Amino acid sequence: MEDIFKPQSLSIGELFGNKDALYQIPRYQRPYSWGEEQLSKLWDDLREAQQFEPNYFLGSIITAKPEETSNYLDIVDGQQRLTTLLILLCVCRDLYPDINEEILDQDPFAIDASMIKTSIKLNDRFERLRLKTHSNHESDFQELIIKEKNAHQNSKPYKKELRIEQEPKFKFRNSSAFFTEKLQELGKEETGIFINYLFNNVKIIRIDCQSVSFAIKLFQVLNDRGLDLSNSDLIKSFLIGQIHKKYEGDDEVKKQSENRFMDDWKSCEQIAIDTEESMNNLFVMFEYFRLAKNPERSLYDELKNIFEKEDPNEAIKQFKDFINFYKQEIYESKNPVIFSLYYLRWSVYWRTIVTTALYVNYPEYEAFLNMFRRYYYLNWIAGNTLSKIKQTSFNLVGYLKEHKPLAEIRTELNKQLNEEVVNRAIQNLNGDIYFEPWCKPLLFTIEYNQLDNPPYYSMGDRTIQTEHILPRAYTNQEGWEFAKDIPYLEEWIHSGANLTLLSGSKNLNARNYKFDIKIGTYDGTGLEDVEDRKISSFKITQQIVNDFNADKYNKEWNIDALNGRWVWFCLQVEGILEIDLSKIKQNLIER
Repeated sequence: MEDIFKPQSLSIGELFGNKDALYQIPRYQRPYSWGEEQLSKLWDDLREAQQFEPNYFLGSIITAKPEETSNYLDIVDGQQRLTTLLILLCVCRDLYPDINEEILDQDPFAIDASMIKTSIKLNDRFERLRLKTHSNHESDFQELIIKEKNAHQNSKPYKKELRIEQEPKFKFRNSSAFFTEKLQELGKEETGIFINYLFNNVKIIRIDCQSVSFAIKLFQVLNDRGLDLSNSDLIKSFLIGQIHKKYEGDDEVKKQSENRFMDDWKSCEQIAIDTEESMNNLFVMFEYFRLAKNPERSLYDELKNIFEKEDPNEAIKQFKDFINFYKQEIYESKNPVIFSLYYLRWSVYWRTIVTTALYVNYPEYEAFLNMFRRYYYLNWIAGNTLSKIKQTSFNLVGYLKEHKPLAEIRTELNKQLNEEVVNRAIQNLNGDIYFEPWCKPLLFTIEYNQLDNPPYYSMGDRTIQTEHILPRAYTNQEGWEFAKDIPYLEEWIHSGANLTLLSGSKNLNARNYKFDIKIGTYDGTGLEDVEDRKISSFKITQQIVNDFNADKYNKEWNIDALNGRWVWFCLQVEGILEIDLSKIKQNLIER
């Protein structure tokens, strides 16, 4: 009986030089992706081992007999290392075509150019490594690397090109340029010594499996023992294994199904790139959607349990459709309510909930979105942590999938937003809010509420600052002497009555100037930077300018102005969060 798998300890010379050393990277594998960090580590490890170790172990690779009749072995795990080693050999072939020529008669184990060429192509006809991940990838690899006299001519690509994950040709160029530089630094003689060590003393374990399905299972088992494989890699390999299992005995249907799966998988990877998310995070969202409860096991185990009962092609299609809603309706959304959700700490939860509402076509989506934002923001302002909203978040996913009426969902949320939570939120809104993590997000949200089609303001944009209208350092500042007589002013300096939004340059210009000069900064007429002579882009700041021009408060930022701004701030928050602030709205500064 033939073994279902067979491990072999091979030198690099044997790995690429034996008669059965023909490998192909199948379509379901990710494209070549090694960058500077991985290349440097491999090179440093090999050079250090050459100095201090008689032999060096480079890890293992897993191969499998492909489903179709072929002399080539599928690489299930180890494709990045194998591709990188072959690039190294091609660079050496082109750079030093007469390598070790001087010592061939003295050293029976010396590696010459013909042995390197044989390690790249068997009988000068069959490539030792073929890339099936995409037809373009194979042709690029042939032209840039395999073709003689080309590998050492590649220039380093730009960094932006290296970030294009679906175009490995830039990684091919980068790796070949890396090894060209390293081997040139060594020189021909030292490179010959290095290549001898690589071929004869560097070992790798090749585990040959009788089927792709078993190879994938072994791949998963090895990962459970701690190899650095991502959840998305495991999920992909599991689903492909399910395809092989389902269509065992029907190679044509199996191949069609696998091709369809890989088309959908690559679409999902593109969505991940487009939305600046990892596949892992997108799978977490999908896991929460499918479970509608707190997971009890790892991401991979939970999804494996779900997917093993389903058609693998339907499973990946559902995932693709789900995250496509996230991309088109959330990531690319111009909805200001969505904008305001981006500031929340509990990102994976709100994104899952809103994507679920879109995916299941919840009939009262817009009303739900506002109600849901109210629930999250009030909890945030009240100081609640994830533990307080986590279970309710999972419940919301379930309610949306059931198309539970909006009135019933509102009742459930109001139970969670009890009197204690609401009162705590109200108290936290009253007074010092400047140092709260939700202060600027709340000001942004108020700003969005003033406009029909507002732009998105990022918390990471350092050019946008929270401005104190009455300066924090008002003492001994010209034009602000009267402020010393305002009772309890320290309680108002950092409140919603005295805060607005400004661009960084305007905030710098405003500094601690008296109010009429600040207005010149706000509207652009008194700026030091002549190129910045334009009114503030923020409506909530333009309102201060408008009141000044209308002589509403005698062109001063006085007690009446602070009181007026406080009432306005409370009214804005009341409208957005549907909360009664009567208790604090009348807490005005007394003369």
